[in-house]
Amino acid sequence: MKQTERLGVNAVERIFMKELGWVFREQTVADWGIDAQVEVANESRPTGRLLALQIKSGKSFFQKKTGNIVFHGKRRHLEYWISHSLPVVIVIHNPETNETLWQRVNFEDVQYRDYENWSLEIPRENTLGAGARDQLERGVSDISAQRRIRLTLDAPLIREVASKKDVYLQIEQWPNKSLSFRGARIFYDDLEKAEPDHEFGIFIPVHDIRIYMEMIWPWLTCEYVNEPDLSGFEEVTTHDFNVVLNDIGKAFLLLEEFYEHGRDGSDVPDPFERTVEDFDYPYDDDDPPGGDAGSRELEKDTSR
Repeated sequence: MKQTERLGVNAVERIFMKELGWVFREQTVADWGIDAQVEVANESRPTGRLLALQIKSGKSFFQKKTGNIVFHGKRRHLEYWISHSLPVVIVIHNPETNETLWQRVNFEDVQYRDYENWSLEIPRENTLGAGARDQLERGVSDISAQRRIRLTLDAPLIREVASKKDVYLQIEQWPNKSLSFRGARIFYDDLEKAEPDHEFGIFIPVHDIRIYMEMIWPWLTCEYVNEPDLSGFEEVTTHDFNVVLNDIGKAFLLLEEFYEHGRDGSDVPDPFERTVEDFDYPYDDDDPPGGDAGSRELEKDTSR
């Protein structure tokens, strides 16, 4: 990620965490046009209700000194965002002035320049911050829908983890902070290697590792590699897990395979491959159909 983009992601993360008190999760595994998810929290308690964010950073988005900002995009991105399982919000950030604005992506607000190009006005008063809480929360769906959505968003990572032999999850916990869990890393093959294969900026205001795993990694079963220091004397506690897909993760991949390819029916018996011995035979061997008994019945019928 370029430095300008990183500045934007970091600024947006800070706003959601510090000003709104919501849970911010950067989307580090490829999801076309979605940079992060945020989870609505009420009084530091996560609600399971999510928004998807597309974050753009740079002074070029703020060339107009006054009035609304006009964001330009391509049709393929719009169609993806509109059909996304989460409400999508575009956030633009000016790293020079620290101005950060937002707008929800809705068909009714989009202006088409031609078939492939569109624009969306971002009101100058749509400042991202504590004052935007009520507007941001509108249209966010319920927790059961969000569980389905979370799995869908994690699909690329779930597939990747399923393809690896040894997978390790490392979680940082700051016991004396309100946002207790402050980051997660995934390592493939070797927990001790210098750089993780994936790093996640997940900040969440709970203090129980079991609740954290249930909320953020519901598709993993974990086993401690190293016992953590839970004395409370250390500023940071590290949880090192060896992880594998659990039944939820496996079932999700099975359903994804079905959604994409359907069922081939290979486990359904082919009736045309059955032999005569496979069928119930209603006649005795001494009296087959068309034999003497059958002939006698025919004679009776024809004699009438």
